[in-house]
Amino acid sequence: MSETKKFVDLVAANPELPIVGMVNGDICHDYGMYWLGSFSGASVELVGLVGERYYDDVESFKEAYYDNHADELCEKFNYDPRCCTVNVERGLYTEQQFAENCLAEEALELYLDEMVTKYMKKCIVVYVDELNMTDWEEA
Repeated sequence: MSETKKFVDLVAANPELPIVGMVNGDICHDYGMYWLGSFSGASVELVGLVGERYYDDVESFKEAYYDNHADELCEKFNYDPRCCTVNVERGLYTEQQFAENCLAEEALELYLDEMVTKYMKKCIVVYVDELNMTDWEEA
């Protein structure tokens, strides 16, 4: 089945979903004009914005969300990313501190899952890659 047919079928099966373009960064070299790209496929995915970047992968979204809010999240959940088995073995943390930190990490992970539900939207994502210029004849 062609990629175009797959796209049409996705739209027919999901008419309520927004359609968004995920454009290869190598295409747009300048602001203020349109650039041609090649349609390379489409799929139904979750998409979320963190900072100025869009994510179509849940784990990458959660990692970026954590990175952008690390200080406040660590404080909110009393989580210390330095508290790990290696640092317990080195005597920097106790077993009890490590156990408490593991519970905090679990709570933080549940919170990040909630942020996925809150901020990532189900969309039909249309992928646009670089155009094969050999398919075009210059005027």
